[in-house]
Formats: sequence, C-alpha cells, structure tokens
Amino acid sequence: MDLDEPINKQPLQADHHSEPGPGAASLDVLVYDDDRSYRALLRSMMEQSHDVRFKMLEAGNTDQMESQLNHHTPDVVVLDLDLHGKSGMEWLRDLHANNTAPVVIITGSGSERHAVEAMKSGAYDYIPKAYLTYDQLVKSLINAREKWDLLKEKEELQEKLAHMAMYDSLTDVLSRHALLEQMEFETQRTNRYSRDLSILMIDIDHFKKVNDTYGHIVGDVVLKEVAAILQEHTRRSDFVGRYGGEEFVIVLPETGITKAVVLAEKLRKHVEKLSITYDGQVLEGTTISIGVAEYERDTTVDAFIDRSDQWLYKAKEGGRNQVQPHIARTK
Repeated sequence: MDLDEPINKQPLQADHHSEPGPGAASLDVLVYDDDRSYRALLRSMMEQSHDVRFKMLEAGNTDQMESQLNHHTPDVVVLDLDLHGKSGMEWLRDLHANNTAPVVIITGSGSERHAVEAMKSGAYDYIPKAYLTYDQLVKSLINAREKWDLLKEKEELQEKLAHMAMYDSLTDVLSRHALLEQMEFETQRTNRYSRDLSILMIDIDHFKKVNDTYGHIVGDVVLKEVAAILQEHTRRSDFVGRYGGEEFVIVLPETGITKAVVLAEKLRKHVEKLSITYDGQVLEGTTISIGVAEYERDTTVDAFIDRSDQWLYKAKEGGRNQVQPHIARTK
C-alpha cells in the first residue's frame, strides 16, 4: 500500500463529539495499518463515540505490531490486508490460532474472494475502506467483541458441563461413570500388554455415625477431606474416583499387589491422622478400611470391583481401619 495515497475520508457526524460518560463501556482496539493517515482517521472516528470509550493502540509495521501484542491484550484487532512483510491474512490466521482477540478486517485492496477467505480464517467482520463510516466502524467493533465474549462464555459453559459429567460435584474426584470408563480402558490395556493393574476399594469407617452425630454438612466435609488425601498421596497416573456414598476406588495402572498394599497402608495412616474442625466442632479418629485386588487376565470390570469389595468386607469384619489384599492367581 502506498503510504502517501489519498484517503477517501467519510464525512463525520457533528453530533458525536461528546465524551463518553463515566459508566460507558470501554474497548482497547489495536489497529495495524501501514498507512499512518488512515490510522489517524480511525482514531478520529473512535474519539467521537459517546457510547463507548475507545482506547486505540496502533502499529505501522511488523515490529510495532509484535511489540503491541507483547505489551497489551486488545479487546479487538483491526487489520488491513495489504501490509508490507507479513501479510494481513497471515496475521489474521496467527491471531485466530492463538486465540488473541476478535479481528475486524478493514482494507482498501480486498475483493469478494478475500472477504470469503478472511471470514473462513476467523475474521469477525470485513469492511472495504471505501465504504467505512463512523456508525459502521463502531457497530463492527462492538459486535465483534460481543460475539467473542459470547463464544468464550459458551466454551466455558461447555467445559464446566464436561467437568460436571466427569467429576463428582462434592469431592472433585472422578464420578462413578468416569471411573468405570477408565477402568474399562485400563483392563483392556492390561490384557493387551500383560501389564500390572491393581485397585483399592476404600470405605470410610462408621460414616453413618458421623452423619447422625454431627450432621450431613460435617459428613460432607469428611468426604471432601478424605478425597483430598487420596488425591494428594497418589501418582498423577493413578485415578481416584467416588464409587458411591462413602466409598472410593483408586485405579493403579502399572502397579502390582505389593506396591498397591504399600500405598493403601500409607493412605490409611494419613487418614487416621485427620483432624477436622467445623463450626467449633472437632472431629478426630476418622479411619478407612481398604480392600486391595490385583487384576486377573480377561476378568470383567464388574468382577474386578467385586473382588476388591469382598476384601474390603474382610477388612470391615476384621475390625476396620485396616488393609486386606487379594493376590491374583494368574497374570
């Protein structure tokens, strides 16, 4: 683009000269156009807004653009397509890939083909310079940011819903459904590669008595504290899940029975030291019973869980606050 080319300035409306009020919304707009006079025109348009307080950041070359992006997080980016060095389309793709900000293309050298390409590459709007007006500029910048914010809210909601489906809402460990899916995957992998696999079936001792004595709110605190201990003292490769009520299951990939029992004892001792204070009440003596099972080749997930549950029952029968292991007959 010729830096000295004449600009097709649009008439500016005289009634836009009032300053935005103190409660007006504000937008930081980064304009990258190597025509200084056109940047000045865009600045003058933004300064006339009485509905939105615009702060315009500007770049006239690649170095200035990179510097602005390194020092600021703009709300909207305005790009020309015909730039020296790295093209506007290349910048558009990079900004879209990096999730930087919504991009509005305002260009003097575009075509319908360029417009289609820009919108497919992530642009929120495409405006030929010859047709740009104050109203169109302000509307485009505001709409681009609003659409961007709505998209981000939708993505955050989807992530939240996915998290809710995968994790138990109270303890933030895996939900029963997610836990069983993970166990299905791990048993298949163990069958395929003949690896070790163990699980711990854990039950909080006398949990009903806790609820009856202290109330369900304290019971929930106990569940969360126990879950936190289980998470804290297991590996990142292990999977902790709430199986139901006061029962938890820990899936231990690449782990034989001996190491699983060592971990179970460590977890039991950590829980035994737990002291919970809630609303002036101090609850000590929380304990857990653990049944440990090692995977037997071609066993179903249900049978695997059932075996660990049988040994949990033996731990309960044996007086609670203990670990009972079952050693697989075959690998």
